Amino acid sequence: MNTKGLSRRDLKILAIIAMVVDHTAWGFVDFMSPLGQIMHIFGRLTIPIMCFFVAEGYRHTSDLKSYINRMASFAVVSIFPFYIFFHEEYDFRQNIIFDLLLALLALSIADNKVLPKGTKAVLIAGLMGISLAIGGWVLMPIIYVLVFYYGKDFKTKAKWFIIFTLIMEASLVVMILLNQKYHFSKYDWNVPERLYLLGFVFGLIPLYFYNGKLGEVKNTFNRYFFYTFYPAHFLVLSAIKYLVNDPNYQMIYITAHVIALVIAIIMLGYVISLNPSRAQNAVTCFMIFAIMYIFGFLQEITTSEVAGVYTATKLQFFAECMLFIALTYSMQELCHTRISGLIYSVEAVASFFVMYSLFTYEDNGLMYKAITINYDAGSFPRMQVVGYGIAFKIFVVYSFAVCLMCVIIGVKSARHANSLHKKRLRFLLYAMIVMWLPYLIKVLNLTNGYEIPVLGIPFAAIFVSISLGKYSYLDSISLDFGNALNKGKEGVVVVDTSHRILYHNKWVNTIFGEFYKYDDAYSVPGLKDIFVEKKKSIEIGGHTYETRIEPLIEQSHVTGQILWVLDLTEHYNYLNKVEETASKDSLTGVYNRGWFEENIKRILSEKKHGAFIMLDLDNFKNVNDKYGHKTGDAALVALASVMLAAEKSTMKYSIYSGRIGGDEFCMFIEGNADKKWLQDFAKKQISSYDEELAKIGCEGVTSISLGIVQLTDESYKDKDITYEELYTSADKALYMAKEHGKKTYEFKDI
Repeated sequence: MNTKGLSRRDLKILAIIAMVVDHTAWGFVDFMSPLGQIMHIFGRLTIPIMCFFVAEGYRHTSDLKSYINRMASFAVVSIFPFYIFFHEEYDFRQNIIFDLLLALLALSIADNKVLPKGTKAVLIAGLMGISLAIGGWVLMPIIYVLVFYYGKDFKTKAKWFIIFTLIMEASLVVMILLNQKYHFSKYDWNVPERLYLLGFVFGLIPLYFYNGKLGEVKNTFNRYFFYTFYPAHFLVLSAIKYLVNDPNYQMIYITAHVIALVIAIIMLGYVISLNPSRAQNAVTCFMIFAIMYIFGFLQEITTSEVAGVYTATKLQFFAECMLFIALTYSMQELCHTRISGLIYSVEAVASFFVMYSLFTYEDNGLMYKAITINYDAGSFPRMQVVGYGIAFKIFVVYSFAVCLMCVIIGVKSARHANSLHKKRLRFLLYAMIVMWLPYLIKVLNLTNGYEIPVLGIPFAAIFVSISLGKYSYLDSISLDFGNALNKGKEGVVVVDTSHRILYHNKWVNTIFGEFYKYDDAYSVPGLKDIFVEKKKSIEIGGHTYETRIEPLIEQSHVTGQILWVLDLTEHYNYLNKVEETASKDSLTGVYNRGWFEENIKRILSEKKHGAFIMLDLDNFKNVNDKYGHKTGDAALVALASVMLAAEKSTMKYSIYSGRIGGDEFCMFIEGNADKKWLQDFAKKQISSYDEELAKIGCEGVTSISLGIVQLTDESYKDKDITYEELYTSADKALYMAKEHGKKTYEFKDI
């Protein structure tokens, strides 16, 4: 390939020029004239280039399904424009995009690694049968695409391309000669007429110079330009062809409105295909009533009876009334603002009044004084109003007020919007302008008496659809996703850059209370602290919530933030329970030996003051032997209850209680408790334990003795104290208490 040759963009432009030249010749130049033949031969450059890029597109596409769907969509779109221009020549046969679609399908089947060879052959034969039956260019696009894809190099591709072109031309010559004798085809061609098809081989010349470069920026415009240009140029050529042949202005008038209806229907299909959201619902309603309005106007301009015109007028006014409500709803959703329910109520009442006035105009003259038919208006007479009533004037004022309100909403929304949202608002402004432009044209009397209010609607539909589709990520989370979020136990709040709430699920209201879409998030108690201070967790109503804020980024722009709120209360409760199970004694509920020893070691390492107390049940072995282990366990639990009660009732110092093993318990009182306070505390534990035993019916079965060691500055002087040393000293103090008669306490220095 020539590295300095033609890019893909250059070849596409050449193909488009050749196509326009060829179709211009079909419409306006004698076929067999020298000029006509030159234009047709030049036009043959288009198909080889298009087939080449179908093969290249298949080779490089990352989404074959989207590629096929895109080509199929535009093949369908091109059916009507192609038929308008070529129906006299080709009747029901289809356009080149349809032929290329068949070729792409054939290539995808031939290249499939899973399908058996027999299945492939049957499917490709079926596609070829469709091409023979209704294809515009029979079989050749399929063959050319396969040649361009499977050819090893350009020389091989060119060789087989020329061979198949010659076979095609030879076969066509044979068919023409046979048809001249047996007349089995309605196409009464002669051999010289079809020799121009050999011009396909000239398409290899620009392809030889293809350098493999794009020559263009990858974007939506470049991707869809040819697909949209193809049907559009047929419409333009058809219009020119019609205008140069003594046009019927009434039919042009009707055709324009039919085209407007088709455009509106296409836009409705596009809107429905977008991700579901409230904005999509609003625009869908707008499209439906716009289509209804256009249809009513078409019925009016094609009806010659008063009754039919009157019925069409009622349909139009109903559609207009609903259109204004849908417009308000669309502005609410697209501009992210909340419109009062009072506005919708006023619109509903106004709509009801207008329709009532229209249906009863003959009785009260509220809408019209009278209407007649103007039979001088052409093939399809138009309705003529003798005089307008007060209801009609109110409707005009009401229409202006709704549109003005929508403009004000847009301007107000734009004041705090980011650049992307402002682009969307511009499209909405364009929609408002084109909706009213036909009325301005009518006032200036530029249409020779023809009314064209409907013709602004499809353009408004296009702008509104663009504002929805191109910037759909500015809307709330899709309804499907929103429904899923409402079923979960995670709160979600989506805000835009002006901290207006675009979406929130129901669960988040149980946390922060009632608030609504488009409210200022900073006005909701609790939310402002999270967004501004970036808090990672909050506590509300006895629950602990984890919060996480993520930016919403589209097209390199931050369009807002999303807040996730997760209730971790059960999680924390579970962790506490697990921690408690791991650190607490299962029988008594005080800390176990492992936790207690580690905590005391920490206190000693920090050289804190306090008192270490060892507690032991007197004659506990006799309790188990005499009363049984059940009573023994009750005595242990009773002591733990006394110790835990002491922890709660002592406010001056922190107390930790633990079971070291068997009937041996320990307590640590953290703080500067003096000896007098400790003596009183020890006496209190002894008496409280006696009372606890009495409560459970075990009075006198046992008692407790205590050994106490104090920790002061003097204790830590010039040395580090280990837990073992502290434990041994307390054990000796306890032994001394046992020696002195039990049910008492003793102190010992460390």
